Amino acid sequence: MITGIHINKSILLLFVFSLVLTACIPINSIFLAMPDDKDLQRSPAHLIQAGENCYQFSKHSDFEVSRLKVNDWTEDIPFFVDIPQFLQTHQVRSFLILRRDTLLYEYYAQDLSANSIHPSYSIAKSFTSVLVGIAIDEGHIQSEEDLVISYLPELKTYTTDERLNQLKIKHLLNHTSGIHYRLETDAKIYYGRNLMRGIKGLKFDHQPGTYQHYLNINIQLLGLVLQNATQKQPSAYLEEKIWKPLGMCNDAIWSTDRKDELEKTYCCLGATALDYAKFGRLFLKKGVWEDKRIVSEAWYNKSIARDTSEGSSFNYNYSWYIGLKEYGDFMAIGLYKQHIYVHPKKEIIIISLNDREKPLKAERVNWWHIFRQLVDQL
Repeated sequence: MITGIHINKSILLLFVFSLVLTACIPINSIFLAMPDDKDLQRSPAHLIQAGENCYQFSKHSDFEVSRLKVNDWTEDIPFFVDIPQFLQTHQVRSFLILRRDTLLYEYYAQDLSANSIHPSYSIAKSFTSVLVGIAIDEGHIQSEEDLVISYLPELKTYTTDERLNQLKIKHLLNHTSGIHYRLETDAKIYYGRNLMRGIKGLKFDHQPGTYQHYLNINIQLLGLVLQNATQKQPSAYLEEKIWKPLGMCNDAIWSTDRKDELEKTYCCLGATALDYAKFGRLFLKKGVWEDKRIVSEAWYNKSIARDTSEGSSFNYNYSWYIGLKEYGDFMAIGLYKQHIYVHPKKEIIIISLNDREKPLKAERVNWWHIFRQLVDQL
């Protein structure tokens, strides 16, 4: 005898499979549902090798971290707790506080260590942005004002919309492309075997450069522009221009699709917390690493500028989040509130890498406020 609950489950399964078939959504996107740290192992990836030189931050051996206290609103009541206590009550994988090239405090969740690889999620967007800046510095790309079809002429076969002809690299950087959002696009480029299937059927809602809408497809297209311009995979370019010059101590990985081994440049970079901190230090030092210019000062200034031209917003530019004027801070941010937080005036870098938390609990934690409370005490 079939019970009511079995009938409901059957109907649900039929609905799910019909959705997969009609929208061509990868079936694993239904079963895996939300991204997690295991995705780095589920997907194929390209290795980003560390060089022979390993840059080590100095450590403050007797720093009293318990004196750093923050307001925790998780229970809708402002408990005033020290930062170790705060971290242990949330889904924090790793948390670092650095000041003037000195590691003041490091926290790793159980079974994790300084050598553990953490998913970046959308922090990878800031890495891709910097690689584009380097490619411009080196002449592989003339300017961020260049048209995207100059580097990806094949896009003309994916859409008949004339607005494609006005799409600039700058629009992808600032998410002002005007491209139409589709849930199945995200599913295809994240879970699908063939990343290019998610790009086919490109549609526009707005004229490029008039409206900001944060889309993963923007930075995926940017990664393809980068690859065609440099004739190198973004992971190889990252290894050559950033990973080895900055003295990253651990190998990293960048996930790819299965068909063409195209890298998911809007996400899916995996690295250690300390190596993420070195990327933050590069921007803290305005693109200079140990007296060597890695990123031009012009690109650094453009990246953290407040620019509302061509549809962009006051607090987001070139795939970086721009903070408060009085703090002068900025951040690279990813899903589940991953952060590379930079406060140039006090030379502070904070790395926060988290797993998914219950929605209400996550909503009540404003990590930007937490970082600034810490900055105020340092």
